[in-house]
Amino acid sequence: MNKTILLFLLFGFCLIYSCEQADSGPKSLINLVLVDTPAKWDSVLVEIEGVELEILVQGRETESQIFYLEYKTGDKQIRVSDLIGGQGLIIGREELPAGKVIGLRVQMGKNHILYQEKKGYAMPLVDPNNVFVPLVAELDLEAGIAYDVILDMDLEKSILQKTTSPLSFQLAPFFTLIEGASSGELQGTVSPLTLKPAIFLIQGTDSISTHPTTSGGYLFRADPGNYSLYFDPKDVRYVGEMASNVIIEEGKTTTFPVHTFKIKP
Repeated sequence: MNKTILLFLLFGFCLIYSCEQADSGPKSLINLVLVDTPAKWDSVLVEIEGVELEILVQGRETESQIFYLEYKTGDKQIRVSDLIGGQGLIIGREELPAGKVIGLRVQMGKNHILYQEKKGYAMPLVDPNNVFVPLVAELDLEAGIAYDVILDMDLEKSILQKTTSPLSFQLAPFFTLIEGASSGELQGTVSPLTLKPAIFLIQGTDSISTHPTTSGGYLFRADPGNYSLYFDPKDVRYVGEMASNVIIEEGKTTTFPVHTFKIKP
């Protein structure tokens, strides 16, 4: 299936308060950027309504306030599978009061679709009555500073195959939250291009995965640290390989050498 690359789109957002309206004190600018850690499927569309941020406002730290950033567009379905290789979509942008973000919840819609070999499959949420996905967040907001908060949706972990005959799926949304200013990037290329491999970025017992673009390129955004990379060819004719001591540095883009999958002897 041909994919249309989604560019960064800037939307105006209205801020809805669930408690006392903030005063005209100092503000921070926050950008919520959705990216994808893609899966093997041809195309995946998910519906996102908006994001709730829980903030301890500076000077009012005894009681948190909820700020809702709605994804304001006519069609709230996002072709998440296109957000690869550095592409991203701003789903929320707003000036917020200085303070500390202590929680974040993504509000999902109910219309999610997976396409494979030109056939569409509806993906209901595992729990249709619970549309909120809570994420642990800890971010200090200083007045006059802009922050990029990256929501990395891992489709490999989010999509659950329920049955095989007939083929059916469910969606259990899985996000990794990355604060853009303190993160780093790892990019690289794999070959041959005829394969549809998966690349796993591993640290301890945690991992995130991605798949390359049609040109073989891949990109991870992650917190600084020492990682391992596992290259899974997803083809029994080729060898899977692990690379250790892969360093991601804050504010930098590291380029990993081209990885060529070897045919099994």
